[in-house]
This record gives sequence, structure tokens and C-alpha cells, in this order.
Amino acid sequence: MCDTFNSILNETCTLLETYKGRDKVIRTLCYLSRLIGELQSNPELQKKFATFGSQMSATRTTLRLFDDVLVLKNSIQYGFGRNEPDKYMALMGITSNILDHIFLPLEKVSWLAKHKLLTGIDNSKWDTASSTCWVLTSYLTVLKTMRYLMLLERHQSCVRERKGMSLEEFNKLKIFHLWTLLRAILDFTHAVNTLPPGYLWSSKLKPWFVSLVGTGSSLIGLYLIIYKRWLK
Repeated sequence: MCDTFNSILNETCTLLETYKGRDKVIRTLCYLSRLIGELQSNPELQKKFATFGSQMSATRTTLRLFDDVLVLKNSIQYGFGRNEPDKYMALMGITSNILDHIFLPLEKVSWLAKHKLLTGIDNSKWDTASSTCWVLTSYLTVLKTMRYLMLLERHQSCVRERKGMSLEEFNKLKIFHLWTLLRAILDFTHAVNTLPPGYLWSSKLKPWFVSLVGTGSSLIGLYLIIYKRWLK
């Protein structure tokens, strides 16, 4: 039992030591508290969980103010996607990186306007613009992951031979990308709902369902960070 506790403690600390891991934990707490709040019949408890969820969301938004350098570094390392299996995945990867660079300043302007640090600006328009970037990025992630899974299935023997993978290792890699696809679909579902009414299912989903989608995506994100370490 002591070994199990130490293992869980070490895994948790490893997760919280990284920016990405901590962001996933905060995101999970945000949507999970909102979901619990939506399912409460007690108005006072609803308000408490909603407040906690809002504060966690605000924390993530504030931390993203410093993401520009990280995104720039990732984009430089990615380059023109020469390590991607084919040109279609490379094109989707480059487009996604460009959208990330557009998203961040849009969100910053929205944040500044919301907190009255910029005046005379309608932050709802900037929110819509940043949500549009999120929708497009999520959609590209869905397409890119589907493309990768298709290539894995089509060229299974070549992939295993080139990377020296056993069948078990190959299946683990495939499972990882299936979970990634599910998470991308959940994120896309959520992102569309943040657009103004009139776009697909925008504003039509129930609050509890949106919280459920966000919680599911966040838990999968946490699982994938740990699962990725198992693959190495």
C-alpha cells in the first residue's frame, strides 16, 4: 500500500511540475466543479461550485497570457512539418500553429477589455474571434488524428518495421491516438457551442452537458499525459 501511495504521489508531483500538466489539472477542476454544480438542487451549493469553476477558468486564462513564447518555440520546432507522415498532416499542423498565434493576441485583447484595462472595446467580438480560432484548431486536430490513424492502419507493417515496434507496442500507439481523437471531438463539440447563436449547435447544448463534455475532455487529457510516458 505504501508503494502504491508513493507511486500516486510521484505521478501527481510529476504532473504538477509541468505547465501542461498543471493546466490539465486546473481545467479538470474547472469543468468538474461546474458539472457538480449543475447537478445540485441546492442553490447555495450551485453558486459555490460555479464560483470555484469560474475562478479556475480565470486562472487558466491568466496563465495563457504568457503562452506566446511557448507557442513560438513549438512552431519553430515543428517548422514545415517535415517529421509528419505526409504533406496533408504537415499542412494541417502548420495551419493549426498559425491559428494558435492568432488566437493568443485575440484572447489578450478580450481579457484586457473585460477587466477595463482597454476602454471603448466590445470584448464580445474578440471573444467570438478567439472562439472561431478554437473551433478551427479543434476541427484540424480531429482531421489530423483521423488521417494519422488511417495511415497507421494502412501501413501497419511498415510502421512497425521502421520503428522496431512489437504488435503490442503498435496497439498501444493506436489506442493513444484513438483517445486523442475522442478528446479532439469533445473539444470541437465544446468549441462550437461557444460561438454566437446560429452556428451549428452553438448555444443549444445544456450547461450540464457542456460541463460533462469539458470534464470528459480534461480527464482524457490527463490520462494521455500519463499514457504517453508509458509509451516511452
